[in-house]
Amino acid sequence: MTEVQVSGLTKKYGAKAALHELDLTIESGQFVTLLGPSGCGKTTTLRCLAGLERPTSGRIVMGDRVVVDTARRTFVPADKRQVGMVFQSYALWPHLSVTDNVAYPLKVARMPGRERAQRVQEMLDAVGLSDLGKRSVTALSGGQQQRVALARALAARPGIIFYDEPLSNLDSKLRYQMGQQVRSLHNRFETTSVYVTHDQEEAITLSDRIIVMSEGVIVQSGTPSDLYDRPNSAYVADFMGFQNILPGTVTGVHGKTADVRVDDTSLVFSGIATGEVSIGDRADIAFRAAHARLSPQGSGPGAFGGTVERTTYLGSAVNLLVRAEGLPMRVRTETAELSAESVPTAGEEHTFAVSPDRAVVIPHENAAPADDDYLTTMTDAAVAPR
Repeated sequence: MTEVQVSGLTKKYGAKAALHELDLTIESGQFVTLLGPSGCGKTTTLRCLAGLERPTSGRIVMGDRVVVDTARRTFVPADKRQVGMVFQSYALWPHLSVTDNVAYPLKVARMPGRERAQRVQEMLDAVGLSDLGKRSVTALSGGQQQRVALARALAARPGIIFYDEPLSNLDSKLRYQMGQQVRSLHNRFETTSVYVTHDQEEAITLSDRIIVMSEGVIVQSGTPSDLYDRPNSAYVADFMGFQNILPGTVTGVHGKTADVRVDDTSLVFSGIATGEVSIGDRADIAFRAAHARLSPQGSGPGAFGGTVERTTYLGSAVNLLVRAEGLPMRVRTETAELSAESVPTAGEEHTFAVSPDRAVVIPHENAAPADDDYLTTMTDAAVAPR
């Protein structure tokens, strides 16, 4: 296992900075995910750590070894850092067999033949490919090829492994299965893992810690539950799957809970404040579609009535687009909670309620600049179960 310490990491391409003086510590044995949309800097960070990009400035220490120090012109190339790498495109040698692909880093390390054969077989057993060693990698499925890539990355027992969106080419079912295997291998071989993805569900299920990035800076870092339940900005809330993010004004503060009146409406919601707020402050109230529940008797903060504009059946759940005082609201109701006759349909009026412990109040000083109203940019796909 290897601890990673990053300080002042900056990467520029011409005049444009992809990373802005990042400071970051990854503890030994942690599974850390860099999360964010395309262009946020997560892959550039990974490539700088792995030695595939030369930073413009900054310092990177892995264990007790300085691998980058631009002030002293220190730069250890990727093949000298004793790290493993799993790429999105697998990056296997197409002319080699499964066994020879896995054995390649061991040959480079001059491991004796008998020990090398034992290590390769151990790795193939670990990824469930023990019977496919002689097969050409081009004859394997995508999932099998990614397992070969995992075995190869782990074969030399590196202290740290980097994963560059390794599951994005797989279908949803296989992506989940492979994600579980990635985490299982991390636990078994006690590596330090740094994983890049734009998929928040993947990040939540795999990680000990998630780092959300935007425009080359870290905007929030914490455990999966920290980010899932308590995003510190509208940007993070949007990215972590809060389908309803509404701007308003704080009208009441009750300990850690605050009331927010939504702009240009009489709607008032209560939620847990993620920062210091006072009456009169500008803030966003954010909640997930699944946390707005049908509530015929709903009243007071958190309750709203509206007209169902669209119903989307998902099997295990029903997504609703509801118009409340002119605002589009996203609601998701589990099918098991409804009878066939009680599924809301377009044109019906219903009352809903959001519990204060399921909503968050985000002070505007914490909010990343938004292009427009977050809510109006959402699609039905964004409301699918996450």
